[in-house]
Amino acid sequence: MRITTVISRITLVTAIALGLSAPAFAQDAFSSMSSDTGLQQNSNQQITGSQTQQYTDGQAPMLQGATNGTIGPQGGDATAVMGVNTAGTVRVNNLANLEALLNIIANGMEILGIAWGGPTMIMGFMHMAAGTQDAMKKVLFGAAGVTGGLATPGCINWLVASARDANLFS
Repeated sequence: MRITTVISRITLVTAIALGLSAPAFAQDAFSSMSSDTGLQQNSNQQITGSQTQQYTDGQAPMLQGATNGTIGPQGGDATAVMGVNTAGTVRVNNLANLEALLNIIANGMEILGIAWGGPTMIMGFMHMAAGTQDAMKKVLFGAAGVTGGLATPGCINWLVASARDANLFS
């Protein structure tokens, strides 16, 4: 064996032996001053308490309730409702409520248009086969009822979209 290998192994064994027998220090800026009281001393010679120090005369922190935050209207159709049981401002989307109501009306008109126009048109065809003079008028009224019923939801949605784009509800 070479002499350098022997010296390096002896140095390594000595360093390990000394390292294992050395006391363990905390890995922070404080050096332990007293192990039973939990007091520590930093490099400025100021004594500070450890994190595990128990306070018997400490008080619980003050709890804070919900704060009254305010949210400004962010959409073009926002209404602030005050006085409700929340910790802030409640926004109401008026355009969405109006649009829901108009959709209900449009669907009702569609059902009524088809329910009235379809049988009227069928009766017109039956009168046309019988040779009555008013037969063509009934067919046209029935066709207008079905067409109007089918077109109503699309027209109402078009009007609501135009009003939203023109900022009429802000």
